[in-house]
Amino acid sequence: MRKLGIGFVGSDVHIGGYVESFLANGKVELIGACDNNQKLAENISDQGNMGYSTTDYQVLLEDETVDIIMVCSPDHLHAEHAIAALKAGKHVLCEKPLTTDLQSCRDIVQAVDETGLTFMVSQFMRFESVYRSIKKIYDQGEIGCAFFVEGSYIHDMRAYYTPRTWRSDPDNPQNILIGGGCHPLDLLRWAVGSDIEEVHAYSNGYAATDFPLDDCYIYSCKFQNGCIGKVFVTSGCKGHGMGEGFLSIYGTQGTIWQNKLYTAQGGIEEIQFEKQNSIQLVSSHFIECVLGGQKPMIDVREGAKTVAALVAGVESAESGEPVKVFNEF
Repeated sequence: MRKLGIGFVGSDVHIGGYVESFLANGKVELIGACDNNQKLAENISDQGNMGYSTTDYQVLLEDETVDIIMVCSPDHLHAEHAIAALKAGKHVLCEKPLTTDLQSCRDIVQAVDETGLTFMVSQFMRFESVYRSIKKIYDQGEIGCAFFVEGSYIHDMRAYYTPRTWRSDPDNPQNILIGGGCHPLDLLRWAVGSDIEEVHAYSNGYAATDFPLDDCYIYSCKFQNGCIGKVFVTSGCKGHGMGEGFLSIYGTQGTIWQNKLYTAQGGIEEIQFEKQNSIQLVSSHFIECVLGGQKPMIDVREGAKTVAALVAGVESAESGEPVKVFNEF
């Protein structure tokens, strides 16, 4: 059987991990790489022993040996690249977040529905071993029903903002609630197993002085099943390792906090897990879905609902009012 051909669009921070993961997969062949910076495209192509590099992604879309497009471009370009790939008959693995606004979410969902091609959003934290263990513990009922969940994304992003990158470009800067907050919020949605119906958020922009948007958000949300949640996001923190972690679950019979299980009987247990490469797991899962025609774990609607909840948070922070979340994709 012919191997699946993969083309890469973009050079964002995780591109090297995807190239290495697909290189290790015997069911695929790495064909070509595209970036608007020719040198970066060449470097990616060289890393993956690919046949060519280009600054025009249409070259990949017109290549009949390319079956899959890996979208790893700036967040605001995901929709353009993903929709073009789908219309060209390519399956798509899209780096998180799916996109940056509601209309783009709708457009990508429509393109997936119309083409019937396999589409997955790489919210790869769902594949991190510790969070899979946490999810399993919760699904088995060990801590009862979640009444509160929280997560945080706390980073010093100065190295990603200065000198100017696409993240800090005033024309299309990365909103950190959407681009970074998608990690913990997607985990919260997945863990609780419920859509978010309403959010209320506040923000400020005091810390990351070279960044054109607000760099700090506190985000509260209400899930359709009654659980409530909180996400704290900042890109202006000085230092690393602070916060609650990406996922804590407070249940009626126990608590999971900072990767420890607290039982109703007073016990404390370290959550056991076997460390694995989450991006490699994402890549392998996606390939199996393409080959088997299965629905990916994080399909286009899952990705859209995470973005929609975050977009509502940005709107709330701007208005100062609670905002209902659109989930009807």
